[in-house]
Amino acid sequence: MSGNQLDRDVLFMHEVSTGIVHERTTKHLRRTGPERIAFVLPDAGHGYYEHDGVSRPLRRGDLYVTDLNATYSYYRRNTGEANIIQIERSRLEVSAETIRRADRRLAHSPLYGLVRDHLASLSNQAALLITDQARAAAAEATVALLKGLVTSASQDDPRYHPAVQDHLMDRILLYLRMHATDPDLSVTEIAAAHAISTRKLFQLWQSQPLSLSETIMQLRMESAQRRLISQPNLTIAAVARACGFIDASHFSRRFRSVLGCTPTDWRARHRDDPPGRRRE
Repeated sequence: MSGNQLDRDVLFMHEVSTGIVHERTTKHLRRTGPERIAFVLPDAGHGYYEHDGVSRPLRRGDLYVTDLNATYSYYRRNTGEANIIQIERSRLEVSAETIRRADRRLAHSPLYGLVRDHLASLSNQAALLITDQARAAAAEATVALLKGLVTSASQDDPRYHPAVQDHLMDRILLYLRMHATDPDLSVTEIAAAHAISTRKLFQLWQSQPLSLSETIMQLRMESAQRRLISQPNLTIAAVARACGFIDASHFSRRFRSVLGCTPTDWRARHRDDPPGRRRE
């Protein structure tokens, strides 16, 4: 079991095992359980799942939501793995009954596929979530998506949930934070990763303060500033490549236009006094 604490209330875990039995029975109900919700996405293996008295198969690629203060059981006999999010229920701003009702009709939510992709992406990109800023952004997007998922799934007609586009934007912003330093990142790739057209992407982006290209450039600059300080032995050319720039000269020109000095001067200026460090 490996984990990444995205923030105080949100924990992402990846579980690999030769079999698993995890349960809370009526005997355990005498003790108060954690006010936490688990979202589980099995990636392999078969078994069964029971939650609040309702039992069904545990299948690869299906998404399950569990109130950890209710009775539940996960059983898988063979080798398999799963991506898991545990989150404080208060963070989702929903009742336990909403969680239990949503679990029975989760696939009806328009956010169902989006959340499955998001959990898989968190697992694949876990190595990129190394800064507090990156983890906070991942937590924010995750909370927004999960809240929208359970809210819309618990409604009679979830297709018209008003916040669906807002949650999509949260996930796009997280995707940019995780992929901005890819030199081949394109509008087409961003749109395809979220199953929308480039036209739809630009329509959604109209609500943002910066253009899409300006946002990507800002994220690359933020990454460059961090690397210039945290990796002092990297050459300017290596920093440029790591942050998605074509070459060192292009990087230096853009850096000077944004920050008013060269990367070398900026590194020397902030070597002993990194930006954002608190002064006592």
